Amino acid sequence: MSPVLDRDRIDRIRDDDRMPWRSWRWAFGAVWLIFLVYPLVAVAKSDNSTLVKVLGFVDLGVFFLVYVAACIVLMSSPPRESSGEHDRARWLFTATLVVLTVALFPVIHADAFGLAGFLMAVVSFIAPRRLQVVIVILLVAATYAVPKLAGWNVDFGTFAIMVAVGTTMIAIRAVSEREREREAGEERQRQLNSELAVVAERESVARDVHDILGHSLTVISVKTELAGRLVDLDPERAKAEIAEVNKLSRDALAEVRSTVGRLRTPELPSGLASAASALSAAGIDADVPDPDDVDTPHATLFAWVLRESVTNVVRHSGASSCRVAVERDTIAVSDDGTGSPLLVYGNGLRGLSERVADAGGELIVRSDEDGTVVTASMAPHGGM
Repeated sequence: MSPVLDRDRIDRIRDDDRMPWRSWRWAFGAVWLIFLVYPLVAVAKSDNSTLVKVLGFVDLGVFFLVYVAACIVLMSSPPRESSGEHDRARWLFTATLVVLTVALFPVIHADAFGLAGFLMAVVSFIAPRRLQVVIVILLVAATYAVPKLAGWNVDFGTFAIMVAVGTTMIAIRAVSEREREREAGEERQRQLNSELAVVAERESVARDVHDILGHSLTVISVKTELAGRLVDLDPERAKAEIAEVNKLSRDALAEVRSTVGRLRTPELPSGLASAASALSAAGIDADVPDPDDVDTPHATLFAWVLRESVTNVVRHSGASSCRVAVERDTIAVSDDGTGSPLLVYGNGLRGLSERVADAGGELIVRSDEDGTVVTASMAPHGGM
């Protein structure tokens, strides 16, 4: 949806809040005013004087207007938390309708209970559910008890209608509340899913940045130390190492930008070349396959495994040799350094394990005094 349409929709909602009659939802409640015909007929057929009948018609006319106004206020917008002033206005509508109903009893006696259904409808919109049930029950009971106590004829037809209306109102309120709870639950779930997606994305970006910077900075650190030692012994090689450090720093910066922007991921061929260079610069004999001899559908994932594994070898292993083996569905990085079981719990390997698991594979790390082997295995014939 375009921003213009969004603004138009918001403006319409605001207009409906300021002028609720513009929202025609209230007509759903007002349509039932057709049943005012029955008390109108009762007033017309009553044995009262003309003046009393006129007052009865006026009473019903005012009832009509107040009920329509109540429908506009109560039904023009979805239920929401309202101010104390708004709540008082709602109850004022209800109290006014009750007074107008009571005022008809001297005119049409028990027939005034024909207005009780409207009272039930209004109460169903403003009262808490338990209070609504209590009021509906009291109104139904009054339909029978008041005529009995006043000596009027009990209209069992009206009583039956009030029972049906009251039961319907309670059921509608229950269904409506369950629907709102369901919608609220779905909205909470959507918000939770959105938050979880953000968290997952942040963790993914954090893993990417860690893997890139951890590897690149380690190589840069090793090469700058080597260049420092060679600056007097072999100036030309020192210059070459510094030039490679400069290139590595530019590549790392580009990769960080690309990874954060999700524009590209590391490539296995360049990763193999970088691994060989980093191991050699650290004085570790490197046995790394020729990139042209590697054929795997998991190149991107294996590039991440290679980065983290070689970075750990250079940083922590104290190894004299390191071997990288890449097959179609497996990559293994092994060294002859002094390993430690604690290596398995490092942030880098933990993030790498999550990355491999997300791709449908398994990362196995064996580390002891004989060295460390990091193996990532994918299901045969799988793909990234």
